[in-house]
Amino acid sequence: MLRLRMSVEDIARTRLAAPGLCELPVSMQALQLVGHPYRRMWRSATGRLPRQAGRLWELVPARGDVPLFLAPEMVDDLEEAIDIVQSTPAARIRAEVTVGRGTRPSAWVEDLCRGRTQARHELGVAMRAYHDRVMAPLSSVHTRVVTAELSHRTRQIAAEGIATMLNSLHPAIRWRAGVLEVAGPMNADVDLSGRGLRVMPSVWPRPGVALDWSQPTLVYPIPYAIWLAETNAGYDGARAALGGTRATVLQTLVDEHTTTSLARAVALSPSSASAHASALRRAGLVVSQRRGKAMVHSLTPLGLDVVTASRGGDVPG
Repeated sequence: MLRLRMSVEDIARTRLAAPGLCELPVSMQALQLVGHPYRRMWRSATGRLPRQAGRLWELVPARGDVPLFLAPEMVDDLEEAIDIVQSTPAARIRAEVTVGRGTRPSAWVEDLCRGRTQARHELGVAMRAYHDRVMAPLSSVHTRVVTAELSHRTRQIAAEGIATMLNSLHPAIRWRAGVLEVAGPMNADVDLSGRGLRVMPSVWPRPGVALDWSQPTLVYPIPYAIWLAETNAGYDGARAALGGTRATVLQTLVDEHTTTSLARAVALSPSSASAHASALRRAGLVVSQRRGKAMVHSLTPLGLDVVTASRGGDVPG
């Protein structure tokens, strides 16, 4: 568990930010997760990885932390990012690439860790190929998803405050009594000491904290509901992502339903209807409120966006 201790000054300096090319290595992990929205976008666009990008897979593990030197802080220009990465001291590359690995690195990785010019050149070639063939074709949808998520969080801060925003980012992130807890393999207490916190949505499938950047940065996964709403998945896409029954439940909740009436409408048992509504609630698509003895379910704005997209842009009446 990583515990970030935040003073009033830290809270005052907490801000939202859009990711830049720091997404390159973490998107590589997303491509390896079956069911991840970024992977589905990639497969529908090209589904093929360029041969020249192969060197990157020797550096980025399928799970766990990515080498941070591959994720330059707040850089949007590809050539600038490549220049920063190629200028990384060999000692840092060696420390970040070999940590936690039980297998011997390849000859090319060993050359990179020694600072060999040819190895650095090949790393730049791999980054360009991956960016041009994977990231660039998906950039417009990715930008739309990130923009929608940041807009949602901005409204949330205005209406409910920073504490509520932090507590709703991910189940592994919790704010309480001046401490932001991030569940993970690292066990440490860190005082932000007035530096503030940058909060950044990402395609990375799990939360993480970059402490070595100029401003400590909390990276959290973009919620599934945002992906569904902004990629215009349509009913077939929602069905594939949520499952047929759950997609039907989502469509049915255009109108408010109690658990009992929802069960009747979709021909389920009350317990199954309740379980599906709970899953959709955890995804941010449904809100449930108790009214007397009944639990009433309805769509959130994000849930309504998903249903609207599935109906070709027609807002349900």
